[in-house]
Amino acid sequence: MRLAGRWLSDFLRLALGIGLALAAMQLPALTAAYDLALVQSAGELRRDIDARKEVARGFYGLSDTSDPDVIGALRTREPSNAQGLENSVAREDLLRSAHARLAGSSALLRPIIALADATDDPIGNKRALLRTTLERHEPQVLLGTAAATYGLAGLLMGLLLANLLLALLGGLRTPRQEALRGR
Repeated sequence: MRLAGRWLSDFLRLALGIGLALAAMQLPALTAAYDLALVQSAGELRRDIDARKEVARGFYGLSDTSDPDVIGALRTREPSNAQGLENSVAREDLLRSAHARLAGSSALLRPIIALADATDDPIGNKRALLRTTLERHEPQVLLGTAAATYGLAGLLMGLLLANLLLALLGGLRTPRQEALRGR
């Protein structure tokens, strides 16, 4: 019985350690995919903004094509269209600033910055991008400094959790089991 108990405890330690190490090694790849989604979404927004500005410029004969000038000109003629264009420009700025923060940080800190940035999202666009990134992520093992560091941290966390779980399970023994064990 002791052999099976030791084997199960070793298996739990190994499974949790390796499992969390592999999961943590996904963080740099997920962050890169999230960053790419930020850039692509900002580009799509910019194309939409430019198309809407071009229609307004042609329809109203506007000479200025900067975002604030077109929004200002539309505000007097079509306030709802101006508000929609202004919201699109704000969303694009939000996505581009998130990308700039990620691009300006070290590879080791990017997953942490991406998570903090996605949670600080008043509009909800970045959380939707993060959710889509997680849904479409194909697990992969990248070998690099950031992936190795996160993998090591995951391994340590997995071993700690396994040992805590085993200690908790060991503390749940009944007095009868303890008496039998002492024989």
